[in-house]
Amino acid sequence: MVKFQTVADFTFPIEAYLAKGRLEAEGIPAWVVHENHVWANWMYSQALGGVKLQVLENNLEAAHLVLEKHLKGAYESDLDSEFPDIEIEEDRCPQCGAKHYESRLSLSSLITVLLTFGVFTIIFPLRKKHHKCLECGFHWKH
Repeated sequence: MVKFQTVADFTFPIEAYLAKGRLEAEGIPAWVVHENHVWANWMYSQALGGVKLQVLENNLEAAHLVLEKHLKGAYESDLDSEFPDIEIEEDRCPQCGAKHYESRLSLSSLITVLLTFGVFTIIFPLRKKHHKCLECGFHWKH
């Protein structure tokens, strides 16, 4: 009997499909499940554990290793060599160019979410727009 195991879960389907593509590029078949819960009702999706990425049980260990490398950015150099003309836009500090920064919500975003939840009982995923560089201390909005 074929048995599937969840190797990772994600908030958004696109994240699951990117990880699925990486696994398949490494020869590990993978399936994305529960993605439709996100489209039907985002809050229920989170209660159910989000979008799941599953592999065959015998591929679980190899899939964990590939995803660990994927999430650490180990395959970024492959993109550079495969597509040298495409410039990948990364979030960096505009002052010093460092990749290390922290992000927080703007007050207006937080108030909007609280009001929409209070009035319409709907909550949306939040985007953090205020950033502070951990290298030079520069603040910026994105």
